[in-house]
Amino acid sequence: MARGRLKRDIQTRQQLFDFLQAQMQTAYRSLHKSQRLEFESTLIKSYIFEVDVPNELFACPQSHKVWVDFIQKLFHPSGYEGLSLQVQAKEEEGFFELDLHYRNKRAILYLDSLTDKRFWLGFSISDSRVLDWWFEAMIKTRSEIDFVWLWPSFLERVQDRGDPRGFGLDYDYRKFESESHERTTYFKMQLWGGRETADLYRWLKKHPVFGDKAVLAKVRLKEWGEDPSRELFALQDVKYTGKITTRGTDFTTHASTLNFVRSEYGKRIQSLEERYSLRWEEVKQGGVVLEGFPIHFIPQGFHLPVLEFCKHVLDGTAPFRLIGLVSYARDTQAVVEVVDLHTGGELSFEIYPDILTIYLPERTCGNTIARLYTNLQHYFNTRFEVEADDGKRLF
Repeated sequence: MARGRLKRDIQTRQQLFDFLQAQMQTAYRSLHKSQRLEFESTLIKSYIFEVDVPNELFACPQSHKVWVDFIQKLFHPSGYEGLSLQVQAKEEEGFFELDLHYRNKRAILYLDSLTDKRFWLGFSISDSRVLDWWFEAMIKTRSEIDFVWLWPSFLERVQDRGDPRGFGLDYDYRKFESESHERTTYFKMQLWGGRETADLYRWLKKHPVFGDKAVLAKVRLKEWGEDPSRELFALQDVKYTGKITTRGTDFTTHASTLNFVRSEYGKRIQSLEERYSLRWEEVKQGGVVLEGFPIHFIPQGFHLPVLEFCKHVLDGTAPFRLIGLVSYARDTQAVVEVVDLHTGGELSFEIYPDILTIYLPERTCGNTIARLYTNLQHYFNTRFEVEADDGKRLF
């Protein structure tokens, strides 16, 4: 796309959605005619971000300069000399345009920060490679923003909204690999097609060798709009970090999927924080009681290598970004105070070969648990069950 055409006078969400509807149909016709696009060059990319907004900002209208300054800082990756980011508040409240320049990279993102105060939406038709680089660099250096982390069974639910059209797997055990291991440590696969792709995925999940490595990273679905002629549809790729790429004929259908993912994910994170964080509560009779429940990660059919787990999961590096201060560690037990380097939140871990117990203090971010659970499946083993003392399955 020509450089001059990147900038448009879009002032409201409705104007954006009308533009994306037209762009979606144009891209689909081009793709149908030529059978290819230049690396998703004009496809619509939608993103969900989890944002920790300072409470004092809510006292100001979102058109106020303090919001522009906050977003400017939030979306500007640190450590990149010469990077330029312009943030413009649009006419509609809580709606912004971000224009990034860095060397030969340029991207424009439209940001919705109002329809959900915590889980923001971003929309773009810029180059996917530039957008992915931007957001990964940003989240590495900014503690107030994170991806959402969609675990495999969540992605399965999303695909059930439409007809299956493929999947992508991503498993990488090399972080834990040692010379004594004789096993498959790296398994990536993408398959696009029709309904038969779902049959292959189910077969892989049950396979005795590959079952614990068939970890969903992306699903493709064809979701139909509310039209008996079935001419309205969105063909969508949903990635486990909350990126959704779409093509087809109906942006409204895509927006419905996007809102479903944001709503369902948000409810799960809120439930973790409200129901399972540990806190002292006053009772009517006087005194206080401890409310909340610890969270248990229970391996199914394997044992946790306690010391290796501490060494590789709690070392402060990506993708877990958790650093552990070990109080006690042996082959069969470890007690660790953990800090989430992304948010600064504190947690307590008790690690045994047959269970990992996590104590979530009040005000600790529930997104930390989703990040841990999702990435354990991608980098360690997919066969965990997560439950609390009340017996409820959490994922």
